[in-house]
Amino acid sequence: MKLLMKCAFLMMAMVAMPFLVSCSDDDDKIENLSEKMLGSWIHCSTDGVYTPTNRKSVHTFVKEGNTLKMYNSIAVVGDNDPWWEYKKEMDVTIKGNHVVMKATYGDGKQVVTEMDMIRITSSEMEYQTVTHITMPGGEKIEIESRKELFTRLTKDYRNDILGTWEGHIQEGQSTYDDNLKHRWEFKADGTYVYYCEDNGVWHVSSNTKNDYFIDGTLICTRWVDPINYPGQELREWWEIGSIENGVMTWNALRQNDDGTMQTVVFKMTKVE
Repeated sequence: MKLLMKCAFLMMAMVAMPFLVSCSDDDDKIENLSEKMLGSWIHCSTDGVYTPTNRKSVHTFVKEGNTLKMYNSIAVVGDNDPWWEYKKEMDVTIKGNHVVMKATYGDGKQVVTEMDMIRITSSEMEYQTVTHITMPGGEKIEIESRKELFTRLTKDYRNDILGTWEGHIQEGQSTYDDNLKHRWEFKADGTYVYYCEDNGVWHVSSNTKNDYFIDGTLICTRWVDPINYPGQELREWWEIGSIENGVMTWNALRQNDDGTMQTVVFKMTKVE
């Protein structure tokens, strides 16, 4: 009799289990996820560790008809596969809390990013993610699972930065800084002119490949310095803290050689 009762309870539990799991899944599902994701978000941390500015990216989710798209901006330097992408379009599909983003890049590599949304508020989006990359030759690269936190962007400085600015670092030390005053002329076509000062006179530097893009508050720059770094493409990016009344501030979180972090602040004024 006891054996029969145990079997009966076991059968009941097995029958009920799918319903319990289903209810749990329904309870955990984030309602209107596709609507809550709309807008621009910037990478803040990975696995609880703040992300250095030179490794940040921006995700912008846009509803186009009944289709959700994501536009990704990333400029991470890789030894063999450097990325320089401004608002790269990615297809997005959502099932429950599982988000899949796919794109084929200009060099032929295919990227699939899977995200399991943990939580999303009006200002923060946190998810567990893994990335699968297929190179043109068939080589597959897996970027291991990690927890990423993105925060919502509410500013876009693409137009405000146009013009000529000069200034110098106020706090910290950056890789390519020489503690002197610097001058940039940012143009609407995504290029800039860099100037050097010599005895109070500004002249155009010998740098080439002077490109930049701004997505929200993230400004990414690249250039070639044939005198000090011949044959190398150099990159540096910052977060624009503010542009107001002819004064612009940049902030960056830099990782030192020993793994510690430092905050760098750059301040400049507009040249009329």
